[in-house]
Amino acid sequence: MTDPIYTPMLKSKQGEAKALMRLDRQTKSNIIPFFDVLALKSGLSNGSDIHAFLEKQAINIAAAWNGRGHCYVDLYDVDPSARGYDGAHPVNIVHDKIAFDRIDAIPVVGVERDIAYKLAVRRVVGAGVDAVAIRLGSEDIQLPSMLVERVSRLVSEIGASDLPLHVFMDFRSIEHTDSDIVQMRFTRALAEVRKLNPSRIIFAASAFVSDMGKVKKGALKSVARRDFLVWEMLAKIHPDIDYADYGVIHPGYFDFDPKTIKPAAKIRYTADKEWLIVKGSRWVSDTSQHRNLSKLLCKSEQFRGGDCWGSENIVSAAQGGHAFKRLEDWVTIDQNNHITHTVRQLSRIPVSPKAAV
Repeated sequence: MTDPIYTPMLKSKQGEAKALMRLDRQTKSNIIPFFDVLALKSGLSNGSDIHAFLEKQAINIAAAWNGRGHCYVDLYDVDPSARGYDGAHPVNIVHDKIAFDRIDAIPVVGVERDIAYKLAVRRVVGAGVDAVAIRLGSEDIQLPSMLVERVSRLVSEIGASDLPLHVFMDFRSIEHTDSDIVQMRFTRALAEVRKLNPSRIIFAASAFVSDMGKVKKGALKSVARRDFLVWEMLAKIHPDIDYADYGVIHPGYFDFDPKTIKPAAKIRYTADKEWLIVKGSRWVSDTSQHRNLSKLLCKSEQFRGGDCWGSENIVSAAQGGHAFKRLEDWVTIDQNNHITHTVRQLSRIPVSPKAAV
């Protein structure tokens, strides 16, 4: 019997990459991270601009996971018309760079990607990978009757018929979707997905709030981790299903312009069945707010103390010790705590052994 394998789905930003770097060795050994390459910044032109941006994302991925085993890499959010030097496809720019840095990346593709994307993934597969991953979206999951045919054709198109297949059933945000509906849709599609004989099936979703403006300042707000709770229910019936989530970042996140959007200081802390959110005022008006927010969080009965790198920094800030001031660093703290706690939760759930990658 082995623990369920957890896949945190992260943007290729420095703050989230550092959250992985700060994990302890045991936690790292129990995850296969999924990197969503960040959407292109506005104003970038095809050629050198695009190439440099994508190589920076690849460098973040390599820094986060160098020598740590397999990871998934997807360019779901990248404009399909984007091209680098000499018309290079974004998929190839990123995978060429991380392959140079010896990252064991599993390429991700979806059934609705365009021909250029599929051809780029085919080139990656031809260069040598250990598996391929198919990312099924909500629309694919809701119409399962054609899944076997569509996915089988896709696998053939990318030249991966002889490789292990990993299937993500990704609901993205379920913030406004009833849990019973999510379970029903997953279960109905699962019967079809199993016909593909995948070596790994992963339930992926996020119930994190999309609008932090609704969180009251200076108070502790709890948000149910319905994505985890839904997976728990599914795993009781289907113990071979693995779990993925987006941590404390909403799936619809975009890299905002700090000149036009002034975010508030906040801490997002992961408890067993909910997130605890404490929010202050505009961060640019007071970059030291995280000290008081940490004090407020530490008073909660659900705060576990300094049980990982992220939580240690919350305790330090609350007690007058070192406290990070950049918002990016608090993303690192929040995600590091979330990943660590989720792995520990999963370690207490016995399930069937997993097939090798």
